[in-house]
Amino acid sequence: MQKTKGFGLFSVIIIIVITSIVSGITTGVIMLNSGTSNRNQDEILKDENLREFIGVYKTLLEKYYDKIDKEGMLNAAEEGMLNFLGDKYTTYLDNSEYEELIDDLAATYNGVGISILGNVISKVTPDSPASKAGVMVGDIILKVNGIDVTSLNGTSIKSLVKDDKSKSVSLEVKRGEEYLTLEMEKADLINVSIAYNVIPETTIGYLSLTKFSEKLGDQVKDALKEMESEGITSLIIDVRDDVGGYLQAAEDVASLFLEEGKIIYSLESSVAHQDFKDATKEKRDYPIVILTNEETASAAEILTAALKESYDNTTLVGTKTFGKGKVQQVAELSSGDSVKYTTAKWLTPNGAWIDGIGIMPDYEVQITDANVDEQLNTAIDLLK
Repeated sequence: MQKTKGFGLFSVIIIIVITSIVSGITTGVIMLNSGTSNRNQDEILKDENLREFIGVYKTLLEKYYDKIDKEGMLNAAEEGMLNFLGDKYTTYLDNSEYEELIDDLAATYNGVGISILGNVISKVTPDSPASKAGVMVGDIILKVNGIDVTSLNGTSIKSLVKDDKSKSVSLEVKRGEEYLTLEMEKADLINVSIAYNVIPETTIGYLSLTKFSEKLGDQVKDALKEMESEGITSLIIDVRDDVGGYLQAAEDVASLFLEEGKIIYSLESSVAHQDFKDATKEKRDYPIVILTNEETASAAEILTAALKESYDNTTLVGTKTFGKGKVQQVAELSSGDSVKYTTAKWLTPNGAWIDGIGIMPDYEVQITDANVDEQLNTAIDLLK
């Protein structure tokens, strides 16, 4: 990756995920080398507007007629500042929300290998402790380690399962009319973010990206080598319902295909413009079809745009993408919570800003039958 001078967002990470915590698509960016010097803090403390704010705070503490929840009042002030900006991506994240986003994109994690939607098991990782214990998709969780969770949300249940104090997990579940207690030991598991295969009776590879996790580039590289050894001559990349992940992962995957020197994306703020280019020798030249839909967002859109505009033989099939063209930085607060705020916008290799617009496919194909993947079938037909 090549960077130009004058831009402060070098080690940037985009995190995007749909959860039950935040409605819609939540996007966060972390600048790894961020920080504020003591001199800058001193300058901020001299700001007359901040002095006035502190004066109001001091007056209320000393003279308000009733007791004041200081923490609650200051939290409200922080949220008020964020809301004032009118930017839906500038938000407050509590510690559990932030940790859940990070854990979801880590290369490995310590757990039992389940995904939870509400209090229902939505996914069981093959060969995981949960799988070996007999946990099944659709199981309704009633208790975790003896604690009744029927009134808790998915985030609270996940916290109990992840509790670092316990090396084992006991789940009491309801399966149909049956009640089961399933015991399992936690283990270090690889966070697999892809699925792939060679489509039967063709030389077309199929690669599904579920999220842009920490080691996605390595996983995709291994998958490509395996499918290429089986003789694929073209590839379908499926980023439908992929709401993104680490920006570095998008760069890593794009670099597997693009020629050295090709632009992957650009970042632009009010004071600087920075191009990020492929700096690797690795490249490919076979035809690619990318499957997209309205939940294809941010890092997934960066990869889609990079291949569409910087790779010679890419076709898009599906529906228009979400349109997330802003990047955010996360500042950790002393409380352990975080503030996520917009710092720049990202541009496609051709300089387009897709925020609120999305990326239109070359072939717009709707899913009209739940039992038929018309978008995938169209991609296969185009590559035959």
